[in-house]
Amino acid sequence: MRTDEVVEALRLPQECLRDVRVPKGKLVEQGGFTAADQRRLRDCIEELRWVAVVKPTVVGIRGHDDGVRCVPELQVMTLELRAGAAAARVNELVHRVFPLPLILVTATDSEEGSGPIVSMALKRLSQGQTERAVLDGEVLSAQLAASGPETSELERMFLRELAMGKQPQTDLLALYQGWMDHVLALLAARVTGVFKASGTVEQAQERRSALEEVSKLELDLARLRSEARKERRTSRQVDLNLEIKRLQARLVAAKSKL
Repeated sequence: MRTDEVVEALRLPQECLRDVRVPKGKLVEQGGFTAADQRRLRDCIEELRWVAVVKPTVVGIRGHDDGVRCVPELQVMTLELRAGAAAARVNELVHRVFPLPLILVTATDSEEGSGPIVSMALKRLSQGQTERAVLDGEVLSAQLAASGPETSELERMFLRELAMGKQPQTDLLALYQGWMDHVLALLAARVTGVFKASGTVEQAQERRSALEEVSKLELDLARLRSEARKERRTSRQVDLNLEIKRLQARLVAAKSKL
């Protein structure tokens, strides 16, 4: 699918929509990046566009400010990367630049895949610089399939459930967390086969932790199985198989939390 299909799936009011190109020079200057990251942004980004802003006066949902997170509005942007660019790192850098929560939809064609990536990240006020917002946790992202038969029913369901009207309306932070929860639901559905949004913020946090554990356990299992196939000592094979069974039990438990 395309980046514009994801933006359209948000079902934002027409008054929210923009079409403004963000100059790379401005992006680099505002980020406080290292020389390596500045070079990465210049070399990897083809185009960054500001495509929508969600304001209380337009959508009728109040902003949020609890002294830790300040969310007067939300932003939506599309990012086009050059071929071969490392999307995960560039996406993180873009999220770091902007002080407000951002829905970033990235078009990429690399070893990571060719479909659009939807990424989101919470922000909090910096303890050292009260007027500066910083990332509050890791960037959450999911890559979708390119348009065509590769698009799964889970991904089509994900797009159907993205509409703003289906998200929490308490305030803009709740709205943003609702969208984040749907990204989590897609990632979880790829493991369980069932797309289901979390009922509460606490459940969403537990699901995210479970997804991280599933990913780590699967990597550890792949490593141990590879080691077991190469091992010739019987005693070591026994130890490896016992460790594999232990991790398999933990993996089943982690998946049950999704």
